[in-house]
Amino acid sequence: MLLLLLFNLIFSSFISSLYSFNYQTVEHWRYLRQEQSIDYPTKLSSYFGYSLAVHRSSLLVGAPRDHSPHDIITRRGTVWKCEFRLHDHCQRVSFRRDGEANVRVGTSFDNKTDQWLGASLAANYDHIIAGAPFLKHRINDGHSIEYEIPGGARIGKYGTSLSMIDNTQIYSPSFLNWYSRNYNQEGYGEFGFQVALSKRPERIIITAPGSFYFRGGIHSIPILNYNWIDTRHPFTAPHYPWHDVGWLRYPSNYSSNEYDDWCYRGYALAIGNFNNDDNQEIIVSIPKLDNYRGAVEIMNSNLDEYSIRTINGIQMGEYFGASLCVIDINNDGLDDLLIGAPLYTVKKDGRILADAGRVDIFYQTFEHTLIRKQTIEGTREGGRLGHALANLGDIDKDGYNDVAISIPFINYGSSSMIHIYRGSKYGLILKPSQILQTPTLNGFGWALQGLFDYDNNGYLDLAVSSIRTETVAIILSRPVVRVETRLQHSSPTIPLNCTLLSNDKCFILTLCIYLNDENYHHSKRDFLTYELQLDYEKNPVDQRLFFRETYRSIKKRHFKISDRICHDYSLYMKDDVHDKLSPIHLHINYILSSKSDPNIVPPILDPENSTFDYNIPIQKDCGYDDICIPNLHLYTSKWPDDYKVGLTKKILLNINVTNTGENAYDTQCLIQLPVGVEYVSSNSSSRVNLYCNLMKQSDRIIVCHLGNPFLSNGKISLQIHTAVNNYSAIQTDPLVFVINVTSDNPDSKKLTTEIIIPISSSPELVLIGVAKPEQISTDTLDNNLIKHTSHVKTHDLEIIHTYTLHNKGPSDAKHTEIKLMWPMLPLSAYNEQLPLLYGTDLPSIIRVSDPKNNNDRCHIYQSTINHIPNIENENIYRPFLDKIRSTVSNNLILSDSSSINHFQEFSQLIHCLGPLCQSFICYIDTLPIGHSVLIQLKAILRFHHFQSKFDRSKPFLIVSNASAQVREIPLKFSRNKSFQHPIVYLKV
Repeated sequence: MLLLLLFNLIFSSFISSLYSFNYQTVEHWRYLRQEQSIDYPTKLSSYFGYSLAVHRSSLLVGAPRDHSPHDIITRRGTVWKCEFRLHDHCQRVSFRRDGEANVRVGTSFDNKTDQWLGASLAANYDHIIAGAPFLKHRINDGHSIEYEIPGGARIGKYGTSLSMIDNTQIYSPSFLNWYSRNYNQEGYGEFGFQVALSKRPERIIITAPGSFYFRGGIHSIPILNYNWIDTRHPFTAPHYPWHDVGWLRYPSNYSSNEYDDWCYRGYALAIGNFNNDDNQEIIVSIPKLDNYRGAVEIMNSNLDEYSIRTINGIQMGEYFGASLCVIDINNDGLDDLLIGAPLYTVKKDGRILADAGRVDIFYQTFEHTLIRKQTIEGTREGGRLGHALANLGDIDKDGYNDVAISIPFINYGSSSMIHIYRGSKYGLILKPSQILQTPTLNGFGWALQGLFDYDNNGYLDLAVSSIRTETVAIILSRPVVRVETRLQHSSPTIPLNCTLLSNDKCFILTLCIYLNDENYHHSKRDFLTYELQLDYEKNPVDQRLFFRETYRSIKKRHFKISDRICHDYSLYMKDDVHDKLSPIHLHINYILSSKSDPNIVPPILDPENSTFDYNIPIQKDCGYDDICIPNLHLYTSKWPDDYKVGLTKKILLNINVTNTGENAYDTQCLIQLPVGVEYVSSNSSSRVNLYCNLMKQSDRIIVCHLGNPFLSNGKISLQIHTAVNNYSAIQTDPLVFVINVTSDNPDSKKLTTEIIIPISSSPELVLIGVAKPEQISTDTLDNNLIKHTSHVKTHDLEIIHTYTLHNKGPSDAKHTEIKLMWPMLPLSAYNEQLPLLYGTDLPSIIRVSDPKNNNDRCHIYQSTINHIPNIENENIYRPFLDKIRSTVSNNLILSDSSSINHFQEFSQLIHCLGPLCQSFICYIDTLPIGHSVLIQLKAILRFHHFQSKFDRSKPFLIVSNASAQVREIPLKFSRNKSFQHPIVYLKV
């Protein structure tokens, strides 16, 4: 029994397209599969789908390893013909079947077992040609040596019936003048590897890539209009009926280098027009030429070697030209060329994708040159993008042809994809419009065939084969519905006074929908839904235009499709619209739906016009062009001129804005406060209802709305009141207030200025010194003798000098430095260097109203001992003191109190110049306003020696000195800036 090819409808949950355009998704595909005979089951693959072609209203499918159960020849191969009628069966094309032996010349005969009939297919309205590249013709040369020449083609002329027995013939070069041929050159021909039919002139083109040591050969055979084939004389030399046969076998421009052998000339074949005449050219590929880089040749139909134009490959081993596709992509009337290189290795982002594949797109210029303008590279390792290419025709009726590119071996065959690319005026759109994919067909995309309408709906369909699963998928195109939208409104702009309380006809919007597609015939099953949204880009709370009927901004309508539909809507504006400058954006979204019918492919909306956007301006007082161009000016002043830390609290900013141009819409003044400054209030002397508020996202930006619109020739005076409640939060000096004035007008420039207020900080320090005892009398008759007896030695006195450091403000002192100098008197002027004052300890620091601070500390700053020269008698002691008095201007031992008032030099001296002196430095941590610390200096006076050595008739002063200076105030930026705080001096 005959194997029947059934037309099956199979459903799948797998979604076939990433960008769903007008090819049906996988759950609606139809599949052609080959049933196995119950009587003759076989596990061998027939390679059903190895080649595809279209003949009239039928799809031709090649199965080169198919075996008919009633055929005496094993695996002869089959060409199946499937009519474009739903659920019809497919049947074999009845080429000539004359058994195993058929004597041609002398003792020659042919062997059709495993001839691979159907490995290549081509057809036009009258003819079908099927290649059998492994047909073996055996010839005995008369010396008991047999030669086997592979390759042939069966050519049938289509009649009124499916039977082609009487109109079929075999053509093979092995049948022609064999005795004058060289077997070593032509014996591997594989004639029929690729076949094609040209229209102008009418010729049969057949390739034989195994000829001439696999350099390949091309045959161009004219088709006669009379006695198409003389079946009485089967291609013997004397009776060969075709004249003017072209045979390109060894062009003179070919290298004689043996490495050019095995280049496979004729591996792929295509027909196109690439010159300035009406005749079509032949395009063949040579994938292993030029050290395996490959090439593609274009030549005229006469195979004139001087007409050859060559396009060279780029990468070694890419198999450049494995697939070819001739198509007019940009609809300029010129054929363009796609060349596949499925073994191309892609190097991208540091990755190497072996066998990812590549397709080069060449565009023909009006000078008939080909320019490589675009390239598509594979992204999947082993995917072999470009294994098959197909001209789909204009599948979506947009006026441009579309292309299919297969990627059949992703992950080395575990998955497959077909990419659909749309043509355009500017060339191929490189982003796929649709990706077809199915998990059930391994090697999906082995062969592609477009340019046929399987369901007769006016849209071209696609056939995709998988020889691993012996399946051909029929992917039907959905009719494309193109919607034309027209909007009209009762006035050019939307009146601001057209509110809900106004006349219901103050603004009318008319929406009309047209279906301008002659190829689509709508049915009662098709429905169109549109959603019209007003003020589309606005948040719901900010929307300005609404439908009177529903008080909403969205309207949906659902209706049956007709050629023209119009609807009127009455609209109104919201009261007190804030945004008056930007237009109202209308957005329409269309949805097409159809009631299910398994026999009808449902339509689909063209994604390019499935939405519609339109803007309607709002009425503005901007002159004849409705464009407002303002001219804003900004003036500022301040109070106070500088900020005194601790004294100044309030800061006033005066801002004046004028507009000498046209209306400025949504005009705002933004004031950015420095850190540490807080907003208090605002007022305006020129407008009562002017409000300023802190921005929601920030507590440092004040937003003042100056007007919407801020009218032409307008003027606004604004006062911003701020305060510094915590000066320690200030981070920068000076304080910088940034003022910006903006409007939403497109031609309005932002005005920016800064108000700068410098910072001054000088806490006032007070030093108070007290000596204890204040006075010591050496006269025993003086009743005022005050004697402090030390516990160390009898007749020694403890001397205490106490300094009180007080901070009067106006700010805290973070770090304060105190320098102290303490005298050490010599005991003798001759040979003793013992101090009269001894036992001096580090100064002690006492907090008056604060707890002890461990960060307060003192240390010795400097101690200087000047050796006194030897003096023979004490009578010269006084002149010696007079001598050193001039040396020590801030003398620590002074016989005249008037000479101690030289503190202006103290700040320049970091050490004393007296005979014996000691300096201390103390660091006081944070000293708040109104707080004090005590610094005590203690020493022991050798009172007995003092009485015996010094002239008691004159007073002596024991003087210590202190100076205090603030080094840092508690501001965050103070460490980065040096403040010159005054120094406070005191003596005790």
